[in-house]
Amino acid sequence: MLKVIKVRIYPNKIQTNLIHQHFGSCRKVYNLLLDAKINAYECGDNLSAYDLKKRLVPMKNSADGKYLKEVDSTSLQNSILNMDKAYKNFFKRVKKGKAPGFPKFKSKHNSRQSYQSSTSSIKNNKLYLPRIGEIKTKFHRGAIEGKIKTVTVSSEANQYFASINYEDGLKEVNGSNNGKTIALDMGITIFATSSENKKIHPKREHILNKDIQKMKKAQKNLSRKKKGSKNRKKAKLKLAKKHLKIKNKRNDFLHKVTKKLSENQTIVVEKLEIKSMTQGRSANTSLKTRKENKNRTLHNLILKQSWGKFFDILEYKLKRNNGNLIRIDPKYTSQRCSCCGHTSKKNRRSQSQFICVECEMELNADYNAALNILAVGNTVQAS
Repeated sequence: MLKVIKVRIYPNKIQTNLIHQHFGSCRKVYNLLLDAKINAYECGDNLSAYDLKKRLVPMKNSADGKYLKEVDSTSLQNSILNMDKAYKNFFKRVKKGKAPGFPKFKSKHNSRQSYQSSTSSIKNNKLYLPRIGEIKTKFHRGAIEGKIKTVTVSSEANQYFASINYEDGLKEVNGSNNGKTIALDMGITIFATSSENKKIHPKREHILNKDIQKMKKAQKNLSRKKKGSKNRKKAKLKLAKKHLKIKNKRNDFLHKVTKKLSENQTIVVEKLEIKSMTQGRSANTSLKTRKENKNRTLHNLILKQSWGKFFDILEYKLKRNNGNLIRIDPKYTSQRCSCCGHTSKKNRRSQSQFICVECEMELNADYNAALNILAVGNTVQAS
């Protein structure tokens, strides 16, 4: 069974310089050959991954490219393959009518840098990387047993990681589920409410808010530094560490919640257009600044919840447990009475209160919406 594990690595100063040399070399090859592929397309030609790989030898032998001989050759080849894959995926998305997302040129100023090797191994309980050597590694989930396929080395906020893709030789074993079907209504103050009337609260929200305030303070501190100065580099690193800390805490919460929820057979959620919900402002310039600020705050709160990532993690964990994620149209789920089916804006008295004007049933608004989502999900399953 193919597995992926991400581990923390601790390179020394020499190894750190070599890793960054790999980052720079792979970035250079990626950008040069992406430019070549674009130029060929504009001339009515197409360069395959094989054609691009053949250009590596002349690049290494040129006067300006001798440094490419000093890095792992498989890292350069993988850089070409990843670029070619991104280029092909662009055209696939165009054909399907999705947002295209054309491949971007890589920048050395990005907070996250990475490269991929195909000839790495484990030696003396350390990760061995070609041209770099054995690096101190923290295998927090025990020893890796099996054949290593690829290793992606990455750097973020001055911390180094390795994502190890390996084949353990065992048969794939799917998890189990409890056979239940539940629905989730996503919210702002409460992360989610289930059709079983269970509420999911972000456990560390007060701590996260403190981290966000520290991050904003670090951002202000960075803006005061002179561009190109050493103090600006230090401030930029501090800010990157604050961002990474917040990211890790949010990911920890999402993985813990999805692990518990994925024990169900089927989960029904609304198909939310998160991008449109958090995009832009009204074209009406006569709107008051107060209203614009309110909309901006709502957009930030939606992004803060990480709904998109939550749905992605939940979906793959459900599949791993032989479960299923159903996305339904969110139209009228918050206005329809789950008891009599009457739909009206007047039913929703406040953010949390739902009182049906027809049958006078009173429920928590989020719980009522979750029941409506479940009813639609059951209809989709039956069909």
